[in-house]
Amino acid sequence: MQDTRTLKWREVYSLAALNVAVVISWIAYHEYQPHLVERFALGSLTDFLIVTKAIVLVLVPPIAGLLADQIMKKSGKFFIVFTVGIGATAMIFMVVATIIGAGPLSSIKAALPIMIVLWLISMNLFISPATSMIEAFAPAQKLPVVMGFLFLTTELIYALEPLVVELVHLFGDTLTFIVGGILISGTGYLFHRVSSDEVLARKKELLSLPTKTLSVAGFITIIVVGLQLGLGKALLVEFFPENIETKFVGYAEHANYITFGLLGFAAILAFFAGFMIQNAKLERVLIIAFAIQFVGIMVIVLSNTFYLTIAGAVVTAGAFSFINVSGLPFALKYLSVKHITYGVGIYIGSSEIVSGILEYLLR
Repeated sequence: MQDTRTLKWREVYSLAALNVAVVISWIAYHEYQPHLVERFALGSLTDFLIVTKAIVLVLVPPIAGLLADQIMKKSGKFFIVFTVGIGATAMIFMVVATIIGAGPLSSIKAALPIMIVLWLISMNLFISPATSMIEAFAPAQKLPVVMGFLFLTTELIYALEPLVVELVHLFGDTLTFIVGGILISGTGYLFHRVSSDEVLARKKELLSLPTKTLSVAGFITIIVVGLQLGLGKALLVEFFPENIETKFVGYAEHANYITFGLLGFAAILAFFAGFMIQNAKLERVLIIAFAIQFVGIMVIVLSNTFYLTIAGAVVTAGAFSFINVSGLPFALKYLSVKHITYGVGIYIGSSEIVSGILEYLLR
């Protein structure tokens, strides 16, 4: 049956604002975490924090999704896990700002590693509940358009990371964490307020429909698509700059900027890709994108020619765009609203596996 709902852009904009706040927070974390570890003499915990981050990124989104679905089923309240995650993240931002302000000689510095781990957990508590709401924001055939817009906004921020880092340095460490707390809490509140009424009404309407059972095949499919998405991102962000610095020493200082350019290209392409494939069979789009991405990755890994390596990276970035806009809408086809947040959490968690492995190996 054709889904005749309209696309709710106001709700999509609020989710995009939340995603932008999350991206800025991650950039600030990656920028300051090494400095804080050194300043507070916590160098022995570097590997621990990398491994912990990888585990949290993979496991917490599905756990949070499962909890959100269970609470929704029992009490009809969807935003509890989301609110806890937003509130905890904002609070931990402020605590970390206080610890930094007190300095490495203070008696509370021992709490910094604990706060970092708790921050990693809380940042991932609200991701799957928030992302799963896109199903209520648009009819199924418009979901690629929504994903294209969301990908455009988040990846453009990643592509502009040098400017964000400059802004972070301008603020300084303490103020950066204070601003991060304000951004997360502010955009979280905005998303909650904008999406609550009519979206939750839509969720309750969907809950009255017959439940689809998530089969083993569907479960594996969601993981495979998430892994493919994560593979593209990991190769572009983690492996590609390292590969350039190792193979092409003369271009080493440009490696990160080339990566930012590739992410910007992927973001813009994804926006148009969402409109291009909204009426296409997503299975076919994904299979073609997987094949193209594999070719691009092989070129990056095997080529010893700089411009051929760049061409492989462009091909990979293009395929990554199409996987991004079609992957989650395709995964949603396997999910009932009664376990949609859990399924989205599995998708998000599986997309982080390759990045976690590469970040550890390339540390």
